[in-house]
Amino acid sequence: MIIDSHMHINSIVLDDKTKYINAINKNFAIESVINVGLNYASSKESIDISKSNFKFFSSVGIHPLYIENQDLKNLYDLAISPKVVAIGEIGLDNIKGNFEEQKRYLIEQITIANILHLPVIIHSNNCNRLVIDIFERFVKPKYGCVFHCFQPDLEDLKYLVYNGFYISFAGRITYNNAKKSIEVLNAVPNNLFLVETDSPYISPEPLRKEINESSNIKYIIKKIAEIKRCSYEEIERITSENTKKMFRRLTL
Repeated sequence: MIIDSHMHINSIVLDDKTKYINAINKNFAIESVINVGLNYASSKESIDISKSNFKFFSSVGIHPLYIENQDLKNLYDLAISPKVVAIGEIGLDNIKGNFEEQKRYLIEQITIANILHLPVIIHSNNCNRLVIDIFERFVKPKYGCVFHCFQPDLEDLKYLVYNGFYISFAGRITYNNAKKSIEVLNAVPNNLFLVETDSPYISPEPLRKEINESSNIKYIIKKIAEIKRCSYEEIERITSENTKKMFRRLTL
């Protein structure tokens, strides 16, 4: 069965969350999904959804583009909830110039994750080397780390693989211009990659103009199977096993 390792069911893009929640609950091919928070409010809502929907698990975190007026003490209190499997998504983004504040939030949230023995989900928009620098100079995740929607760079990949960190592939791997992502896929060990939809964003081919749903993860798995020249079922098995190793609370 499939695990969508990163999605946003409570995104403002979705006008009827209940419809999309029910679609996941009724989809027998989907074992579980990780609904990822972007700030305190969305993280709290994610937990509330997970409490009433058994397939749903939560990740709580402050996204680098939403750090204004966010209290990390409140985040810590959320993170102790039983269905929280990670801290994230957290990281750095070069869209805004407030890097020092972004770095502070990233460092403090990794620290929280380490205290709670939780993995982290990293958002890194053109900032892989800066995130790696923070790992080396300040604090490194101790209980697992995944770079979601990894921006392809083979040198950065070497560092992540050496440290046993995961790479997550989303809809972009299905695009015609995905040459660099394919190079990364061929270079990453089979025990260190995950699949995600980032729903409702980054719809895969052939649905790029539509709202992305967790059910579309099958297109990502199919494409990866084609690239790696193995069966769909083998990629499904590999990624499900890897996701459970990364997010250990999924199996509790």
